Amino acid sequence: MPAYSANAIVEQLHGAGLNLSLAPAGGLAVAPSSHLTEDLRALIRDSKALLIDWVKSGNDASPADWHALDAAYLAHHFNCPDCIAAGRGSRYGQRCGVGMALWRAYAQADQPGGNPQERKTHD
Repeated sequence: MPAYSANAIVEQLHGAGLNLSLAPAGGLAVAPSSHLTEDLRALIRDSKALLIDWVKSGNDASPADWHALDAAYLAHHFNCPDCIAAGRGSRYGQRCGVGMALWRAYAQADQPGGNPQERKTHD
């Protein structure tokens, strides 16, 4: 799995309706668990140390800038056969869960000097 920035991962998790905090034993608590998918569980598991450091550093929930979100999506897209196929058009399938969450976070981010809905995006 490619390395993502902590802000990009947190933005993706927040976009899925999840909140991060430190567990009493010093681990990571993610809630509500009913919002977790297998893809999100894998992302959290693979990024656990990074996310714990992010929470401990007192970062707020402000979204990552769109450049970081774009880079995170592209890094995933070009390594995921499902997302590559989906980029060719809807008849080729849909993005995987991780790719869809990254794409939504990117598509909803504020781009400097423009409305995110008016921006030309890539698949």
